[in-house]
Amino acid sequence: MKCINRLSGLLLLLVVLLVGGCGGRDEPTPTRTPVPTYTPTAVGQQPVAVTQPPTAQPAAPTDTPAPPTATPLPPTATFTPEPPTATPTPIPPTQTPTPTETPSATPTETPTITPSPTPTPTPTPDYVFALEAAEQFPTQLPGVDEVRVYVYVYTGDAYALGGYTIRVSKDSVPLTVLARSTDGLPGETRPGPSPYTRFANLGAAFFEKPAGLWEIQLMDRGGFPMGESAQFVLGPDDNLREIYLRYHEK
Repeated sequence: MKCINRLSGLLLLLVVLLVGGCGGRDEPTPTRTPVPTYTPTAVGQQPVAVTQPPTAQPAAPTDTPAPPTATPLPPTATFTPEPPTATPTPIPPTQTPTPTETPSATPTETPTITPSPTPTPTPTPDYVFALEAAEQFPTQLPGVDEVRVYVYVYTGDAYALGGYTIRVSKDSVPLTVLARSTDGLPGETRPGPSPYTRFANLGAAFFEKPAGLWEIQLMDRGGFPMGESAQFVLGPDDNLREIYLRYHEK
């Protein structure tokens, strides 16, 4: 341990001597030349080195190094313009065809409507007798193909008139009638009182199939119509096969 302490003391003494020896020389401290700074310049101009003015110092020793040579900036990339865009050639306008004038339509003459002639109503014949009743009643002979027609021709309060007949047709086909009306007191369509009993002074029976259109009209002896006709439609199994007409003298 003592040897180490001695060695440390010797080293410390050697350092002191070296420092003292160096500080004893009266030599001037060399002045360092400042490094030049560069200011960027616009494109196309040469860079100019800008240096700070030197501070007044004692004369430089002979061993002062030479100032550094300024290094030029690298060339700036030159901007190359793009080729001009091709200008489109305008297309000449297409000639618009001149519209053809459409001839105006010739007005068509409206045809004059000829009014239809007004039909003249057929005058109603002025018959001597007025048809007062046209009725149908149930048949008195069920199961028999028969149609019975009763007529009452009268004047005044209830006075029967004789000498008249009837015209009967079925489906526009005339049927034979031989009966004539009687005058005086009228008879009855049925014996005894009933809902279907009526006064009558003419009666005729037709043994025909009942189905069809039946038409009956009062006539005089000469075959002239004396009153309005009446129509009846009967079915195949129609039970209302008793027809009744009543004519009153006007």
